Amino acid sequence: MGDPSDVSLTPEERVRALTKKGSSVEVSDDVPPRRYFRSGMELIRMAHVYTEEGNIEHAFILYNKYITLFIEKLPKHREYKTANIPEKKDTLKKLKDIAFPQAEILKKALLKRFELEYSNYLLKKKEEEEALVQEQSRQRALDAERVRVADMLRRQREQEQFSAFEEMIRRQDLEKERHKVLLEFATPSDLCMYMCVADKKCLHSDPCDRSKAVWRA
Repeated sequence: MGDPSDVSLTPEERVRALTKKGSSVEVSDDVPPRRYFRSGMELIRMAHVYTEEGNIEHAFILYNKYITLFIEKLPKHREYKTANIPEKKDTLKKLKDIAFPQAEILKKALLKRFELEYSNYLLKKKEEEEALVQEQSRQRALDAERVRVADMLRRQREQEQFSAFEEMIRRQDLEKERHKVLLEFATPSDLCMYMCVADKKCLHSDPCDRSKAVWRA
C-alpha cells in the first residue's frame, strides 16, 4: 500500500491508500456488538470534528472505518443477528445520511487537492530534470574545455621542445659552416688563434708565438 502523503502518487492512488487505511477494522466475537455501536458514535463525532478543522484526510479515514465496521465487519459477529441493540436503527440512518455522503464529498475534495499537489510535483520534477540536463551539459562542456586546454598545452610544450632542438641543430650547422670557411680561407695565424680560442687553453696575448705562449695543463 502506498503512502497517502506521497505526492509522487497519482490522486487516485492516494485516495485508494486512504480508503485502505479506513478499511483496516477488526471485530472480535469476544466484544459485545453493542460496544461497537457505541464506538461508532465516537467515530462519527470525531470525523465531524476533523472535517470542521480541515483535516479531511483523517475525517475521510474515520468515515470509511465507520462504513467498514457496520457494513462489512460487524454483521459477521456471531451475536449480531440475535442481540437486541437499540442503536442499530440509528446507525443505519447515520450510514445513509452522514457516513456515505460525507465520505463521497471528502473524496472529491481530496482528489481535487491531490490533483493540484500532483501537478506541482510533476512541474517541480520537470524543472529538476531540466536543471540536471543543463548541469550535465555544462559539466560536459567543462570537461571538453579541460581536455582542449590540456591538449593545447601539450602541443605547445612539444613545439617548444622541437623549436629548441631545431635551434640547437641550426647552431651546430652554423658552427660547422664557420669552421669549414675558416679552414678554407684563413691564414695560419688565424687558424692558430681560432684553435686556441676554441680550446680555451692558451693564456698569452699572442698565442701563436710559441716562444711566449703559455698553455693550460
